[in-house]
Formats: sequence, structure tokens, C-alpha cells
Amino acid sequence: MRMVQSGVALGCGLALLMATGCGPGPKDLQIQGMQETIDKLQAEKADLQNRLARAMNERDAARARAADIEQQLAALRGQPETGPKDRWERYGPIAWTDIADNILFDSGKADLKPAGRTELQTVLAEAREKFPGRQLWVVGHTDADPIKYSKWKDNLELSVQRSCTVFREMQKLGADPRTMVAAGQGEFNPKAPNDAKNKQFNRRVQVIAIEVPTAKGRPVEPPGEQG
Repeated sequence: MRMVQSGVALGCGLALLMATGCGPGPKDLQIQGMQETIDKLQAEKADLQNRLARAMNERDAARARAADIEQQLAALRGQPETGPKDRWERYGPIAWTDIADNILFDSGKADLKPAGRTELQTVLAEAREKFPGRQLWVVGHTDADPIKYSKWKDNLELSVQRSCTVFREMQKLGADPRTMVAAGQGEFNPKAPNDAKNKQFNRRVQVIAIEVPTAKGRPVEPPGEQG
């Protein structure tokens, strides 16, 4: 009788083992479920981060467009009826004008926009007419907000790359590269406080027309006048 009972118990054990096989136990299934939940949450987090980055870029672009419109309206309100306002500021042998970055570039970018090309054509024509024979220095500036969602290391690198873009475009428009300089100052030379109301004025590219004598004490001759 005992042998029969033992055989029955052994048979039940073997049947249970065959039924369960070598599959995962309850603990393994729990760990697997937790891992799937973690993977899902990480994917959702990455998606939210991407959506947030896009939203912030769109916000910055909208702010830049609004600031540009405000500047244009302010210029129209203050513009004299006798003719267009001279954009150039002067101090001795130096004259300069600022071009708002949103006219030239999209937020965080260094690729010139079509409107930027038109603006540079105007600036270059004015410089040739008003300041013949002077060098043109192109200096990029930014606000103090740290770089977050672009490929640039910092604001200084972005400002330099933007000035290089302007330099090359002006060269295409006929400016002599021997009489030009490209540089950048990042956020280190603001023209207004870097607060929410005024930092838009710090995001700019400055074109400076300057008399620079050569080693012989003679100013550099403009394109087309070299002997």
C-alpha cells in the first residue's frame, strides 16, 4: 500500500514538473513586467523631452518674430517723413550698424535666411556708398541664455559661426575678403540688460566700417581700385 502511495506521489510530482516545465517562475514574471514598465516610461520620457524641445524652439522663434515686428513698428513710428533713418552710428573713423539676429537666422542656427541675404545686400551697398575704402568687421553677439538645444558648444561658438556666415555671404555679394574680418563675442558685449524685456537687442550681428591703415600707413584700397 505504501509503495502504491509513493508511486502515486511520484507520478503527481512528475506531472507537475512536466506541466510547469523550465519556464519562468512568478518572480521572473514580476521582474519582466517591471522591466517592460520601465522601458515604456523611458520611451514616454524621451518623447516628452523631444516635444518640449520642439515647443521651446517654436516659442523662441515666435518671440523673435514678435520682437522683430515690435522693432519695425517702433522704427516706423519714429521715422521722419523726409526720408529713411540712417542706421549707421559713427564715432571718428568708425561707423557701425546692428542687424537683429532674427532677420538673419533662425533661433540657434547659423544658416542665413532669404530675408537675411536681402538685408546684407542693403548693408553692403550702404557701406560702399558711405564709407568707401574702409574695412568691414563682422562681429556676432548673443544674449546670456545658455545653449541647450543646438549643436554649438556655447554662445561664443554660435556668434563666431554666424559672423562667418555673414562674412561669406558678403564675399559672394562682391566684398573683398582681404578687407573684412569675422569675429564673435558671444554674450560678453551686450548692448542692453540681459533680462526678458531687453535681451532680444543683444542677439545681433554688428557690421563695423573702420579705417585701418596698412603697415605703410596707407588705408586699404577698396575692391576694384588696386593698382
